[in-house]
Amino acid sequence: MTLTIICDADFLSSFLKIGQLELVKDLFKEENLYIPVAVLSEIAKTNLITDLLDKEWIKVKKVGDEDLKEMEKDKDFVNLGSGEKECLALCKHFEKSVLLISDNKARRIANKNEIFTLNISAFLLACKETGILDRNEIATIIQDLKEKDHYEFSHEESARLLN
Repeated sequence: MTLTIICDADFLSSFLKIGQLELVKDLFKEENLYIPVAVLSEIAKTNLITDLLDKEWIKVKKVGDEDLKEMEKDKDFVNLGSGEKECLALCKHFEKSVLLISDNKARRIANKNEIFTLNISAFLLACKETGILDRNEIATIIQDLKEKDHYEFSHEESARLLN
């Protein structure tokens, strides 16, 4: 059974900005990355949409009403943004999925609903541990994320990634 990789707008835009989205394919060895319609809509409001549309391996999936209704049983779910909601509902739809997402509140709700998530730091750590990235490449990505996306790693995260 294959693993379905689903990506939220925050993670997606960070890696599009630094030109490193292909790392997702490298790590998971999957043909496609899936995003829900709401995430496409969020990215469409930015200048990243052209880069996104150039990547034929990124597939847009419509989330079914039943999948959303099932997730709405969680009272915390209703407070999420539409992209986060659709990502979580899409993950529940597939038997084996991983959600790439940075928002801590959404990650807590996902974990409570038995959805496996990776934030940027955990994703980069997995790339390091599997030998996809070395220390110097990770240092470059950390710097690029800071400069191009204003993304900051905690001291502990940086230490784990760079040691």
